Amino acid sequence: MLPLHENGIGRTRRLLGYLLSLLPSLAVLGSGLTKFLPDDEIHVLLRNLGLDDYAVPIGVVEIAVVVLYWIPRTCNLGFFLFCSYVGAILVAELILGEVPLPALAIGAMIYAGTLLRKPSLLG
Repeated sequence: MLPLHENGIGRTRRLLGYLLSLLPSLAVLGSGLTKFLPDDEIHVLLRNLGLDDYAVPIGVVEIAVVVLYWIPRTCNLGFFLFCSYVGAILVAELILGEVPLPALAIGAMIYAGTLLRKPSLLG
């Protein structure tokens, strides 16, 4: 089985990478799951964006991105899709007139966590 980290990475660096990757993954997974619940606060935000009819497909995309990120064979693709999705979160927060701190935090953690575990992604 392929590991989710590269060989030669120290234990502390690897654990910190997994921790920084797990926290935003759980946040996006939880967000994806809430899209399936009726009358949730997230549906109000989606309504303000004009996307309330797309709640379930957006939830499926969120869950799929996280799943692809954590499957060893697709983790590189999942990383790039995750980063792209974080860009969409950032744009949505800006459209709503909010400070995009959640998107920036999620993006920074997923980026740092992945690169701690897989530094070869930089080139």
